[in-house]
Amino acid sequence: MVSSAWGTRDMMTDDIERTKLERLTFFSDAVFAIAMTLLVIDVRLPEIRGATEQSLAQGLLDLLPNYIGFVVSFLVIGRFWMGHHRLMGMIRAANPAMIRANLALLMAIAFMPFPTAILSGYAPLRVSIGFYTAYLLIVGFANMRLIHLALRQAAIIDEARRLDAEQLRRSMWAPLAIAWAGFVAGMISPFAGLLALTIGSPVVLFLFARFHKAEAPAEAA
Repeated sequence: MVSSAWGTRDMMTDDIERTKLERLTFFSDAVFAIAMTLLVIDVRLPEIRGATEQSLAQGLLDLLPNYIGFVVSFLVIGRFWMGHHRLMGMIRAANPAMIRANLALLMAIAFMPFPTAILSGYAPLRVSIGFYTAYLLIVGFANMRLIHLALRQAAIIDEARRLDAEQLRRSMWAPLAIAWAGFVAGMISPFAGLLALTIGSPVVLFLFARFHKAEAPAEAA
């Protein structure tokens, strides 16, 4: 009877913790979705008086920094969300320290449209590149903190989960690499910074993915 009562209590505790974790995940997903949606607000219609074919084409071309800011930030936030989604699937409960770290990451993500607007509106200036890439570093460190705390209590119950955890630990460096490459290039030339962010984001993510695929068979062997 006593063991049955304890078993029932443990099941109730697990259900409560699972519900709390689901609420945390749903709330986090909503913040990510809203931040990604707000990015498009800065991609506005060209301001043209007496529109002609040539003036409209030039107006659309002048919005190139806005397109770049949107694409880069969307990919970066999307990458953070993918890692967050996988991380939430590896844990059974969230302790107070992890909840605080998650909240810090969400605050950083929610603010992301502002640095994106700075980058889009003042692309020719080194300060805008520096501000944007420095903020990417802040978000990256917040993400790193959350991953460290969460993986301490992750349910690593099999080899697949262990490989997942190792990939998360490696992939958390990707945003930092993108930000650093953009910053260095941006201090040389704002155009080079935009180019590094545009090309660097997919290239760095691709290289990290390839690196994981190459290491997985070796570890399995």
